[in-house]
Amino acid sequence: MNNKYHHIAIALAGATQSAILVPQLANTGICSAALYEQAIKSIFKTSPKTTDDVYDGIKNVKTGLQTLIQLLSSGQKEQTQIIRYLFGALSITSKLLKNKDALDKIDQRLKRISGLYLDINDETVSTNIDDLSYSLAGIYSDFVSPISTKIKVTGKIEFLQNSLVQAKVRTALLGCVRSAILWYQVGGSRFQFLFSRKRICEAAQQLLDQINRTN
Repeated sequence: MNNKYHHIAIALAGATQSAILVPQLANTGICSAALYEQAIKSIFKTSPKTTDDVYDGIKNVKTGLQTLIQLLSSGQKEQTQIIRYLFGALSITSKLLKNKDALDKIDQRLKRISGLYLDINDETVSTNIDDLSYSLAGIYSDFVSPISTKIKVTGKIEFLQNSLVQAKVRTALLGCVRSAILWYQVGGSRFQFLFSRKRICEAAQQLLDQINRTN
């Protein structure tokens, strides 16, 4: 997989997949457990060998790839919230990448959190989901949110005022930022949304086809 746009599509799919969780949580108080746990695991993948290693394989960003294709196509009206959270995360990440102190502190905090567990695997994440949510939300609040204009989350007040839902929203946004960092690292830029949408779409479709052939 040497095509630059394959790597860009994988990272952008990861960011999209985390962005999907925010309106789910804000409007219903719950979200896809599989996608949420995948977002958490990706946050701890700070030294990946390959792009898809962040997600333990491209099969784990299938939903993100499908949604990304929809976002880049014409029918966007129902996807406006996802687009807003995705673009908000891309914007805040561009500023975060210029702040070495914040990045170092995030890395230190992630090491401290992961040190509490034998391994950040599926079982660990699902068993300790609430504790991990509060810990990762703390990283977002302490080091990401202050860097730029806050991402305004809209939804139903009874869910937005719930402390665990708030923590999960921040964790989902941190997952979005983690994938956005990867996106910038593999050559992503916001100009691509204007000039390379077709190429990203084609790469995402090729990756989807690859996943479907493997299944």
